[in-house]
Amino acid sequence: MKNVSMAVVVAATVVALAGCGASKSDPKAYSKCLESEAAKYLDETGSNLDYANEMAAKACADLK
Repeated sequence: MKNVSMAVVVAATVVALAGCGASKSDPKAYSKCLESEAAKYLDETGSNLDYANEMAAKACADLK
């Protein structure tokens, strides 16, 4: 359980620092960012889809 918590913290930190480096006015870039970030959360944390989508929205908020 501790490893899963640490993985979530590490993943959130990486996403916060790296983000998606695309233009803020590009809806396709935002959609692609949401898709890729949600996939990362599902793969790395084994979380459910709702949580992964929520975290992806937070990570890609600057593109919206």
